[in-house]
Amino acid sequence: MYMVLLATILVSVSSFGQKGKNYLGGGLDLSLPTGEFGSYFKTGIGGYVKAMLGVGEAGAVTFTTGYSSFKEAGDWEGFSATQGVAPLLVGYRHHFNGFFVEPQIGYAIFNYKENSIENGFYTESGGGFTWAAGVGYVFNNKIEVSARYQTGGNEGSSLSIFGLRVGYNFSLGAAK
Repeated sequence: MYMVLLATILVSVSSFGQKGKNYLGGGLDLSLPTGEFGSYFKTGIGGYVKAMLGVGEAGAVTFTTGYSSFKEAGDWEGFSATQGVAPLLVGYRHHFNGFFVEPQIGYAIFNYKENSIENGFYTESGGGFTWAAGVGYVFNNKIEVSARYQTGGNEGSSLSIFGLRVGYNFSLGAAK
């Protein structure tokens, strides 16, 4: 359902005859786990890469991926755990004189690793539907500062974060 809606929006937006600028960006993420996920894991760090394909004067279709890692919140002797999150998101960014809003949907890969004296090494991977909504500001069409909320789930559990980003965007020229 969501993918059909997004595909319809993307086709409609891309059918406009206006040209836009294309960018490739990347940067650093600081992710604060929220909800139940925040009870078990500390603030995560990571990075991201984003392609922005210009649509019109103020819009862009976006493709984002990255990776963030979270360490367990407790300090237990003989036990350590990490949770990794790698989102694959498609979205639409609309600019308002430097400010922007960017809803996204897609899929995230979740990777959990645990090491304990009692149980040894354990790892589990999976994935699930993910969505995000972001707001931010771009200085001189290059330096980007933004905040986003992202949530996704796998097998009945959810993983939600509030993220802060700092990045740099490289211009790739106008769309054809």
